[in-house]
Parts: sequence; structure tokens; C-alpha cells
Amino acid sequence: MTTETELKPLAPLARTIAETVRDTPVRLGTPEGAADLVAALTAKVAAYMGSELPSTPGMARHMAEVDAERQRQLAKWGEQHHPDGTGGSGARYVADRYRSVVDEAFKADGPTWRDVLLEEVYEALAEDDPAALRTELLQCAAVIQAWLWDLDSRTQQPTT
Repeated sequence: MTTETELKPLAPLARTIAETVRDTPVRLGTPEGAADLVAALTAKVAAYMGSELPSTPGMARHMAEVDAERQRQLAKWGEQHHPDGTGGSGARYVADRYRSVVDEAFKADGPTWRDVLLEEVYEALAEDDPAALRTELLQCAAVIQAWLWDLDSRTQQPTT
């Protein structure tokens, strides 16, 4: 059974649908009456979904897959809290080294996804400021999404 908490995120969509039904004149008894309402609902729901879902190709699918993995982690381990364990000169040295690897690769044949991701990961590990760490972790997530998209495009998997 669906709980109220699970339905709460759908409240804005339900409001969009209810307002569309309320505001769309329907000519009862005519075939066009239902068609007008369906057209209005389709347009409004599409506009709503376009404002709620990411526009980057493949991102909605990847988000759903990451969410499913997080649900598995939460079921197995529960909510976790750990120290960051980041910062320090050794981590900064490695981050600078990977930045050089990627810079040199761009001058040659181009970097591998491994190089690009490790550069971002080591930059995150070098940060001791929580705001900068968050920015670096978001960059890691974006690189991972780009790599997933590239993999999906090579294997011709659906990317909705």
C-alpha cells in the first residue's frame, strides 16, 4: 500500500492535473469534448514533467538506477555518517598529478574515462573545505553520468 509520504512528491503533478481539468472547457456529448481535455492534460503534464525531470540525455534513467542502488544500500546498512577523511598534502599531490595526466592526454589522443574520473576523485579527496568537497563530488557524479551515457550509447541500450 502506498503511504502518504510516498505520494507527497506527486502533489504538484496532481495539482497540475486538477487545475487542467477545472480550467478546460469540455463540450459534453461531443467527440471533441474528451479530445480537448486529453490534449490540454497532455500538454500540461508534459510541461510539468519537463520542468521536473533532468534534460540531459540519459540522466533520468541514471538517476532512477542510482536511486535503486541507494535504496539497496539503505536497506543493507541503514543511514550512515562517516568523517570525510579528505585533505592533506599527499592527496593534493596526487590530485595535481592526475590533472597533469589529463592535461597531457588532451594534447595527445585524449584522456580515458578512467583518467578523467580519477582526476575528479583525487581533487575531491584533496579538499578539506566541505563546500569545495561538495563541488568536487558533484563533478565526480557528472563525470560518472557522462561515462554511463557513453557506455549506453556504445551498447545501444535505451536511455530514457
